[in-house]
Amino acid sequence: MRQAKYQLDAVKSALEKLRGKRVVLDINRGRNKFERTEGVLTDLYPAIFTVNADGKVISFSYNDILSRNVRFRK
Repeated sequence: MRQAKYQLDAVKSALEKLRGKRVVLDINRGRNKFERTEGVLTDLYPAIFTVNADGKVISFSYNDILSRNVRFRK
């Protein structure tokens, strides 16, 4: 269980470096459906982070990154 906490802390610190920058996300919507979204990483909260994509705010959990449901593109 301790391993997951360290990974979660690593994800949070990596996202802290991206705050305020433009990011491209690949979002897994299930059944081999992927959606590509581009926006600005706006806020980081204890359990979620938000991305402002074309005036629409989308929130994701840090666990979405660990489970690879959300992937960052370069």
